[in-house]
Amino acid sequence: MHILINDKPVDMLTPKIEKCLLLAKMHEQAKGTVMTAADATAYYISHTRKWFVILSSIAAVLMIGVFSAGISYEPRNAPTFILFALVIGGIFGLFMWWLLRHRVRTWNKKLAHRGEGLPPPGTQVSYDANGLTLGTETFAWPTLAVEQAEIALNSALSGDTSETIGTIERLSLRANSRTVTLDRQMMQNGLVLVDNVWRKVRPKAAKP
Repeated sequence: MHILINDKPVDMLTPKIEKCLLLAKMHEQAKGTVMTAADATAYYISHTRKWFVILSSIAAVLMIGVFSAGISYEPRNAPTFILFALVIGGIFGLFMWWLLRHRVRTWNKKLAHRGEGLPPPGTQVSYDANGLTLGTETFAWPTLAVEQAEIALNSALSGDTSETIGTIERLSLRANSRTVTLDRQMMQNGLVLVDNVWRKVRPKAAKP
């Protein structure tokens, strides 16, 4: 089995790496559909923009609260507080705009790779107790093995410390004499499909 973390190969899947994986809720069965590149891109941009709007709104509310408290405590310095708030808000807005553009550029750069090995757009992908189904073909669980897993690791703030969170972006599975590929971003319900298929076929982590 090959493991790629942030696009770089590593020697093995370790318990430390597996422990940091943030997996979707377990479902006994699920289904989705392979999307076109255009549909996947539109969904990714809209989903990313939605989270940016949510985070920006939270930051704006907190900032307004802090500066309102400062103005009420020192009314004479209200113009200074307002000017400072506008400057900070402008800088934050520019940063979020740059970050969104950066994510979209990264997505477009990897789009061709994400489509590699996938079933044709419109193919229904599902799993249940019997196995993994692509279109009309079903692969029983015992016949599937992980050939390659692509994992993304990111740091998230947790109080005063940072926590590493991993997501499984792509799975390449050996199914008898062929390879089956799943990508969480290129399929409707891809997060649930990829994470739960991983639970079914993942190998045991090796101690480093």
